[in-house]
Amino acid sequence: MKAAPIAKVMTIDGYLRRQFPLSSLRNVANKSRVEILVAGCGTGQHSIETARQFTGAQVLAVDLSLTSLCYAKRKTRELGLNNIEYVQADILQLESIGRAFDVIEASGVLHHLADPFAGWRLLLSMLRPGGFMRLGLYSKLARQDLVDARRFIAQRGYRPSTEDIRRCRQELTSYGDGTPLKRITEWSDFFSTSMCRDLLFHIQEHQLTLPEISTFLSQNRLEFLGFNLPGHVLQNFRRRFPNDKTMTDLNHWHSFETENPVIFAGMYQFWIQKNI
Repeated sequence: MKAAPIAKVMTIDGYLRRQFPLSSLRNVANKSRVEILVAGCGTGQHSIETARQFTGAQVLAVDLSLTSLCYAKRKTRELGLNNIEYVQADILQLESIGRAFDVIEASGVLHHLADPFAGWRLLLSMLRPGGFMRLGLYSKLARQDLVDARRFIAQRGYRPSTEDIRRCRQELTSYGDGTPLKRITEWSDFFSTSMCRDLLFHIQEHQLTLPEISTFLSQNRLEFLGFNLPGHVLQNFRRRFPNDKTMTDLNHWHSFETENPVIFAGMYQFWIQKNI
């Protein structure tokens, strides 16, 4: 694990105003101490980057895997960071710690819960009014080929063993170019055994749609601030929907994704703000 270099330490307010200059950020206070929860921190790359990125960051990083946490702690010590606390915990039990946070980050974890929206609501209960949340959720449109591949794997009876993953990859690569199963080989994770296991053999994964996310945001009085996307994608969206000045209309984004289903092949990565 190698944490990405941080170009500039900044306040959470400065970061969000730079990321989403046209969005309406309300009641953003430049606090000397910003309490951040990283839910599902894994081996620590994300929590380390967050702790180094934001001025005054005090990070609580939680994960269910003790092995991952031990590795994360070791890397954190090597970097000389003292503003990260690691805790082994189930996200669904976090409410019992009785703490509230200014920022909560949950990227790549909620969609592996039995009920992603229940997990999201629980995290929101720990977010202070006016606080921010960064999320990463799988797109149903972008991952349709993976659904087809998992159906194929189940029919073939492949298991998540190293040998079966190798045999499965060999069979998938034999399909004709442009077919849904052959398109799986275009995913970067396909060629690493461990990453392919997570990509194709994960025991529990939920994909969401932008209309479902939009409904949840409305029901919970949350403000959508914007997606983290490459500049060329944002430029294409602006050309397609020139009247959406803030680029925050999720109906427009749903139409755009339908026309370009690979833009969220990684995840929907976005920020929201909790209303006061």
